[in-house]
Amino acid sequence: MGFRFRYEGLLNLRRHQKEKAEIEYAKARTELTRAEEMVRSLGKQEEKARTLFRDELFGRTTGLNVKNHALYVSALETQKDRQQQTLEGLKNILRKKKKELLEKEKQEKVLETLREKDFEKWQKTQNELEQKRIDELAVLRHGRTYV
Repeated sequence: MGFRFRYEGLLNLRRHQKEKAEIEYAKARTELTRAEEMVRSLGKQEEKARTLFRDELFGRTTGLNVKNHALYVSALETQKDRQQQTLEGLKNILRKKKKELLEKEKQEKVLETLREKDFEKWQKTQNELEQKRIDELAVLRHGRTYV
């Protein structure tokens, strides 16, 4: 009879939970990366718009164009601020996911350690039983008389 861990079902559950936490963490990391890229992109757009607006102010232009550029720059600023707030929220979510993942890894590690100890104990018991069988055979053989 081979080794059978008494909490194998629980260990499998913990492994599954850890894998699920890893997937959720990876998704949160991807979302954060996208949000960071969006903030950078909006920053570049805003800088270009400001440069064009400055050039427009120093050149010949109508009041309507100046107003439109100012509204556009303002809208980009607002959009960038909103995206920055979203980014901060995603960072908080990522921290929570990381904490959950570490907790799941710790729970799995505890059961893995228990499994290793149980296996060592089982192996020791098997070795003792094998030694008893060998000793018994030796005693039986030694007790025989050969004619």
